[in-house]
Amino acid sequence: MIGSGKRIPTRDTEQIGLPARQFISSEDRLLLLIDDLEASRSDCIRQIFDRYRMALDEVLTEEQARRASVHFLINMLEAYYFADTRAVNEVLGTDLDDYEGDVEKIRHPKNRLKSICPGFDERRHGGQIVGRLNMLHVLSRADSCCSLRTIFSWIYRAIGEPDSEIRPFLDGCHNEVTKGQIYSLPPGKAS
Repeated sequence: MIGSGKRIPTRDTEQIGLPARQFISSEDRLLLLIDDLEASRSDCIRQIFDRYRMALDEVLTEEQARRASVHFLINMLEAYYFADTRAVNEVLGTDLDDYEGDVEKIRHPKNRLKSICPGFDERRHGGQIVGRLNMLHVLSRADSCCSLRTIFSWIYRAIGEPDSEIRPFLDGCHNEVTKGQIYSLPPGKAS
């Protein structure tokens, strides 16, 4: 890119910025760019966030960029299944208890699930589990699920902080890298 006058690679413009601009062109839309951040890439979270954010900020208008955010599911979507194992038990017929620690610290949650239930199919079973997850339960511990809580907090603020049963669950830890997007967003101004 040196000497080209470009601030972001063409690939990021084509794969991130332009699809985002097309999606968010309608004034009533919000955009969440969400990446599964597996443990092997966790040391690079700031660089990954900056790359995505730069692609959005360079291609979107200022107003569109305010309605767009970048977030991470830490160690894959499957980590959150262990915060509400009732959903897993209903779908897979297991007898699991909720993980006692922070599920975002579980390394390779998909592999853990496959070792518990060798027939686990991430597409078939995963969709059923996600549909049964109780987000209030998943976010009930203020010291865990910081990245997931940050996503919900950004959405909540972006849609105008409505009266909602989720409000009390948004207090607590937030992802250190992505939480600034919450506070840079005026309440209800994005939608």
